Amino acid sequence: MEKVVYTNYWVDRYTDARKEHGSYSTEEEALNAIYTWWRIHKEHHRDVKETRTNTGTLEITYDDDRYVYRIEKRKFQGNLPSRSYQLWTQGQIEAQRQQLQLSDDEFLFDELAEPYRDRLIEVMADASKVRNFCYTQDGRLVVKLSDLKAARQR
Repeated sequence: MEKVVYTNYWVDRYTDARKEHGSYSTEEEALNAIYTWWRIHKEHHRDVKETRTNTGTLEITYDDDRYVYRIEKRKFQGNLPSRSYQLWTQGQIEAQRQQLQLSDDEFLFDELAEPYRDRLIEVMADASKVRNFCYTQDGRLVVKLSDLKAARQR
């Protein structure tokens, strides 16, 4: 079944870099996810402006015009990714930490305190995606686990 979703994109206008952050049921959820991302990373931007383009896309500019978040409305087949998850056991966590050779300052999603896990689920809107990264103790994204594995195998 086709439904309307709102997808967040971060865009660097100078390099045309574009990163998808997640898709949401409502535009309000998508907007809240951007502000939650900033809170997680303790980012305090100046000159934040929300403007609507002629196509209906909501753009959030900040600091200068180089970077922008875009919330684009689009049609989507199927269901949005699940936001529910089951925590790993201590044994699973320890095995994964050992395999990845994580330091004491690097944390798996399942090791984070519940408020940080909740915020990351809100931001990424996908319970499987949050497990693809390594974090600081307070939920800041450090590195993609696949990149970490590749770097440590060299």
